[in-house]
Amino acid sequence: MHSSHNSLRDTLLGQYWELKLNPQIYADFFSELNEFQIKTISSEIACIISEISHQVIVDESFLCFPEIGLNINFDEMGSCILKLKRTDTNRLHLVFTSKKRDEQMRIEFAFNEQTSLKTLSKHLLKTQDYIPTAAELKTKRRAVCPKCKERRDKTRANISSNHFYHIISFACFLDQEIWITYDKEMISFTKSFPPNKESYTDGVISLANPDCVIALDIAEVFNTIAHESCFEGEASTVVNCYNSHGERLFNLIQQNTELYDMCSIVEKNEDCH
Repeated sequence: MHSSHNSLRDTLLGQYWELKLNPQIYADFFSELNEFQIKTISSEIACIISEISHQVIVDESFLCFPEIGLNINFDEMGSCILKLKRTDTNRLHLVFTSKKRDEQMRIEFAFNEQTSLKTLSKHLLKTQDYIPTAAELKTKRRAVCPKCKERRDKTRANISSNHFYHIISFACFLDQEIWITYDKEMISFTKSFPPNKESYTDGVISLANPDCVIALDIAEVFNTIAHESCFEGEASTVVNCYNSHGERLFNLIQQNTELYDMCSIVEKNEDCH
């Protein structure tokens, strides 16, 4: 087994394995993993999840992680690539890329996870000497009008100029956990975080809990709509966040109505400008 494992490492060096797209294959794979890290990437959101114990469920085309709050829709997946980590050949990357190439998920795990690796090796479609175009994430952002570009640049230079910054700051002041949800075509995610944010240059805010860190590019948030709703049996405020094209990026949820009152004030002030 040790010899064949080394042979597999040699085979993977400088190669990219394209694998079949079937949620049951990866349910078997994840159920056999001892530990792994997931990184999800889209143009406005990045999330890193470290997981040891987990449950995996297949629901038609979806691969679901109830304990993580993560769902993957295989109907919207364009490719799956297995490759060695560039900086550490003792680690592997399994990379899911959406059909539109605007979402990507990277699972990192140890090369010594032999049972899981053997499961994947049974479902090899072909090997490539380069990353196929279908597995490359599009990094170019959509064009915006000059006025929106000016507003985006203003947030990157001064994060507090964006009204969503004040909404999430007030949510932290209320000292209740903050839920972030997003529902993309390939990836959907729901997770709660302690009410502590970190602000960074270029208009990025992060929230963290013991097993997850999420980064939100609020320079891409051009509009918010808040409403009251019932969330997990509690009267709550839901803040929908939209980009300059009117597409919803993510939601912020907090189980109170004080945040809704504050959002109403912020939105009125925005309308006055």
